[in-house]
Amino acid sequence: MNSGDYTLVQSNSQLAQQPDVELTFADFLINQAVDSAFCLEENARFIYVNDATCQMTKYSREELLSMTLADIDIDFSLQDWSEKWRVLVTSKTRNSLTFKSRCRTKGGRIFLVEIAITYVKDQGREFSCAFARDKSDSELRANFVSTVCHQFRTPLNIVSFSNSLLKRHIDEWTEDKIKPLLDHIQTAVEQLSQMLDDILFLAKAEAIKLNFEPKPLDLVQFCDDLLAQMRMSTSHNFIKFVNLGNCLIASIDKKLLEPILNNLLDNAIKYSPLGSVIELKLACEDGKIIFQVKDTGIGIPPVDQQRLFEPFYRGSNIAHIPGTGLGLSIVKNLVDLHGGQIMVVSEVGVGTTFTVMLPSVKLPFTGSET
Repeated sequence: MNSGDYTLVQSNSQLAQQPDVELTFADFLINQAVDSAFCLEENARFIYVNDATCQMTKYSREELLSMTLADIDIDFSLQDWSEKWRVLVTSKTRNSLTFKSRCRTKGGRIFLVEIAITYVKDQGREFSCAFARDKSDSELRANFVSTVCHQFRTPLNIVSFSNSLLKRHIDEWTEDKIKPLLDHIQTAVEQLSQMLDDILFLAKAEAIKLNFEPKPLDLVQFCDDLLAQMRMSTSHNFIKFVNLGNCLIASIDKKLLEPILNNLLDNAIKYSPLGSVIELKLACEDGKIIFQVKDTGIGIPPVDQQRLFEPFYRGSNIAHIPGTGLGLSIVKNLVDLHGGQIMVVSEVGVGTTFTVMLPSVKLPFTGSET
């Protein structure tokens, strides 16, 4: 975004006196811009928007021209806007401002934007023109890289420290002193391996390189086996299985179903107090398999719920708990591969319930899961 960009938008403000051919050409140039471009009056009402603005906000041009910036900018305040306008109008050395804000699309998605805005005065009329760029993807990836580096650093430090102690004392220490360090190293390596697996799994899912291969599966036995494995890895929470009794053999992809439930149950355990009950419920109705994972944990703030399944995104109340923000992204991708749906109901301090609905064709029991 440079001064040339703003000159282009400013030239568009003078189109009223230009021939139709010039107007059409200038409007065409602005509409080809990759970034969102728009003009605002002093009261923050839109008076011009280009195609990129419509694509970014999911509103039509007609809708936006009847709106103000306050209708899409959730951080907008009249006082702040008035101050920005005052600076733009009165400053002799600064006629442009750049700031970040959060905007909401017509469908409700919230995303981060960087807005560069310039004051324009033309034929006695005052307004501002701006370029806006969606920064959400780059911000999320930057946060992800930072988070991954931090999460990798902890187990790597454990490996390095334990290895250093072993090198210095291997000849003098007994097995009782050596074994805990070896256990620490093994645990750290397993954590690193799991993180790498999650990253690669998500990459494959997003690239649609995972094949959906449904086969007959005894759902009750599958849930029993899954929970038996989960109970072996946690002794601090009670995992309860509720079988509503109407599920027999269904056609489903076991290799994709496992990580769906594993991630949901892992999260329920991770974000719940010690000794609390985690519930997995299974039901089948109208050709759909319904899994429900319920906990009484810390809950998810409303502001985080609409971004819950975005890759790399982590809730605002879990910064102190290890994680990369990939688990629910993996779940959402796998549910989509099944052609299913996932819903969440959560309240901070009360708990969270995830409901997964997957389509299935009931099959006669063959005594086999393969």
